[in-house]
Amino acid sequence: MRKILYIITFILLTNNMFAQKNALTEKEISNYVFAINQLKDKNQLVKISLLDMSACGIGVDGYYWNGNLVYINAGGGNELELVKQELFLRNDTIVRIDYKQFTAKLETYERNYPYDKYTWDLSKITYTDTSYIITFSNPTTFRKWGNEEKINKKKITPSIQQFINERLACGQEMKNELQSVMQQIDSLRFVQNMPYICEYGFDNKLADCGDKLYWNVVMLRDNAIEFLIDKLDDTTLTTAPVFYFGGNYTVADIAFTALTEIIHKIPVFELLGVPFDEEGCGYCAYWQHLNESFENRQAFKTAVHKWYHTHKYNLEWIGSNDFYTCDCRGKHPNGGHFEVEGSR
Repeated sequence: MRKILYIITFILLTNNMFAQKNALTEKEISNYVFAINQLKDKNQLVKISLLDMSACGIGVDGYYWNGNLVYINAGGGNELELVKQELFLRNDTIVRIDYKQFTAKLETYERNYPYDKYTWDLSKITYTDTSYIITFSNPTTFRKWGNEEKINKKKITPSIQQFINERLACGQEMKNELQSVMQQIDSLRFVQNMPYICEYGFDNKLADCGDKLYWNVVMLRDNAIEFLIDKLDDTTLTTAPVFYFGGNYTVADIAFTALTEIIHKIPVFELLGVPFDEEGCGYCAYWQHLNESFENRQAFKTAVHKWYHTHKYNLEWIGSNDFYTCDCRGKHPNGGHFEVEGSR
């Protein structure tokens, strides 16, 4: 596993160094795409998702490596058309776009099953299946193939260039949309007050019910889980005081608090590797262990990462107004939370 990650990291770094001098070749970009896919398959990339549908990409997931956006997976549609887009980025620049389009062959369907004789039957519709790969090497290459048309290479005509420009514009739009989610999570460093004892209201006017910036991140729900985990070793100190135990929250502490408000019953002390202080100050064991060293925070981050990727497909949504991280009352802003299936 470590050897594979070393090789992947080497490819990424050497590509970055090469890019400072010349544009990458098509083969080098292909190697880069392979490296990114390997990192994604091994859960080494950090995923965030858009809360709402994108006008351009519909459902959009962004994947990050060392804080840099390296892969966008987008797509969606309806019963008559489906589009899937994969964009690979390096140094904030799109280097390859894989685009697939499935379109219903309505003329064929109507010819075989005239509307005046047959009832509409979606299962009998056939589809065109067209794939495109645009590689922004020097020169740019455009490949297209499908179930009705087999084309390996095409000269980039004005109409093809227009298609490429549209895909690039769409990619830029999705980048901007993902950046807005990133900015929300990054705003945790500005949180000044964490919820403790209060009654939560949607106007969030009560100061002791926590900073609105904090609840905005909680309301990202599963769209931000992986990025919150990635923040678990961010020791940036905030001005938010830690009630009862003293000191101030780090960004990592706020991120974990938000995470446990989204996913209830995370086995905190099992992942910390230290026992709950039953005969002393209780939860202070959490603070003492993490504040003891940066290495403890990194180990905790690794443990939480492993726990999440082990259980993420078994998380079920529970509708409730239960608050997990504070003695709070009122309507929970998410109207529920996730739990590992069978943990209740």
